[in-house]
Amino acid sequence: MKRAALFFALACLLPLAARAKPPLDSTDPFQTPLEQPKPAAPNPGHIANPPSSPSIPGVGNFQRLPSIDESKDVVLVSRKKPYWQAGTFDPDLSNACALGDFDTAEFNRMVIRFTDPAGPAVMQVVVPTHRHLLYDRRNLAKPGLTYFFLDNHLPTCRVWIEGKVTPGKLDPSRGTSLPQPRAKALADKKKAIANWPQK
Repeated sequence: MKRAALFFALACLLPLAARAKPPLDSTDPFQTPLEQPKPAAPNPGHIANPPSSPSIPGVGNFQRLPSIDESKDVVLVSRKKPYWQAGTFDPDLSNACALGDFDTAEFNRMVIRFTDPAGPAVMQVVVPTHRHLLYDRRNLAKPGLTYFFLDNHLPTCRVWIEGKVTPGKLDPSRGTSLPQPRAKALADKKKAIANWPQK
């Protein structure tokens, strides 16, 4: 009778022992939930349980944006004249600049201000001592000249040269990759707008 009662008690305790969690280390004494130490109270002004940040699945679009350049311009000189009197206008270099073959770096902060009310502008400048700021894929630059850029990195880019130089001319056999302006372009655009559906 005693042996049957002992087997019955062991059979009742086996499921409880299977569900019990073993200690993390075999040498540590087993602790019941009531014996586990309570966490210390947080200091005033601190978050007890900071929210966990969600895992980032990959590179977000905001991380592909270019950094904002907040550096200030370095004004070499201010001239009381319109910008088109910066030097000698060069149509060949202006065409190359519009195509991205002859331009200066966007981070070039060396500028010259033209303060005449008839043509005020701030133009990027590349002086002979800073040729590393000049991108010249077709080797059009000449030594000892200063280059002025207006609307750099745009299709409307124009280049002036300061120094004793004869401006280059567009080679008619090579031409240009820029679209030629059409006389009826504005009229065609107005006509297309007039044909839009009206409410």
